[in-house]
Amino acid sequence: MTKLERAKPRRQLGLFDATMIVMGGIVGAGIFANPSEVAHRVHTPFLILGVWVVGGLIAMCGAFIWGELATRLPAAEGGQYVYLRDAYHPAVAFTYGWGLLLVTQTGGMAAVSVIFASYFRALTGVNWNTSAIAAIALLALTGI
Repeated sequence: MTKLERAKPRRQLGLFDATMIVMGGIVGAGIFANPSEVAHRVHTPFLILGVWVVGGLIAMCGAFIWGELATRLPAAEGGQYVYLRDAYHPAVAFTYGWGLLLVTQTGGMAAVSVIFASYFRALTGVNWNTSAIAAIALLALTGI
């Protein structure tokens, strides 16, 4: 074995790595926009914290549901698609998969690019259209 072969990093994710990836996906870019929106709509610190606690409890209920599904179908590799296919019908799972690709994922990318554009405008002081900045960022980051 040469030195170059030994210097390659291992291609594996541990529990900590996987947890951080999932947490990054959950928190996402919304953490840069949501706190100010909540504070703007709910005016007292007690209510602001209360809204976040209620949201956390709702998210925890969702996590318990996914945990229960994972224990009932431990060999379900494919996530929501497999659960929907087994619970309802393959057509439902197929529709969900395409909806996820065409609506949910693209909507998430659009939301993140709009958040980026608003922060970019505030940071640089440029007076460009937010939609144009978001579109340019989205095109640049997706490689189109």
